[in-house]
Amino acid sequence: MCPRTSYDNPPWLGEAVRVVRSGGVVAIAFERLFGLAANALDEAAVARVAAIKSRDERASGPRPISIVLPGTGFVPKVTAAFPELAKALAKQHWPGPLTLVLPAADHLPRPLVSERGLVGVRVPGPSPAALLARHADLPLTATSANRAGEKEALRHEALYQLTGVDLVVEGEVPGPPGSTVVDASLGKPRVLRQGIVSLEEVPL
Repeated sequence: MCPRTSYDNPPWLGEAVRVVRSGGVVAIAFERLFGLAANALDEAAVARVAAIKSRDERASGPRPISIVLPGTGFVPKVTAAFPELAKALAKQHWPGPLTLVLPAADHLPRPLVSERGLVGVRVPGPSPAALLARHADLPLTATSANRAGEKEALRHEALYQLTGVDLVVEGEVPGPPGSTVVDASLGKPRVLRQGIVSLEEVPL
């Protein structure tokens, strides 16, 4: 089982790092939900995540796959701009469950990018996924570990039925809501999805 109180050096970490660095997909606990973690800069790995979710990897869709980062310093690697307002929100809420929607870098795989050319990014709070991102030193995909339209899994046992996952990290999660999603690409932030971070905590 994943440790409940410490994520310093769990037994699954080395194998999970190897899997994502080699283009594989790991089903792992984020702060509130299980998610699918793969190297977000690897087109083939992202396509595999999209296939597990039953999303078309050949074109961007209405709900692109978000990214979690090892730290704020990775934002320039996956975005084309990091406006001052977005920086202020990141300073206030990261690490944590606030996803900022920003202009996407040109090189990102298409399933990560919206029709408006935006990508959702965040530095996750304490969780196995955060530890994996830091030790792999990679931006990772962050989408719920279930097929599109199906209920989110709250225990790792449900993850073994997902075809295409290379490693399941055992554990459990509190469940919804997930991260709050805020469009911070323009001058004024706009909440796209209300999650665990309340509206009152996001200056509008």
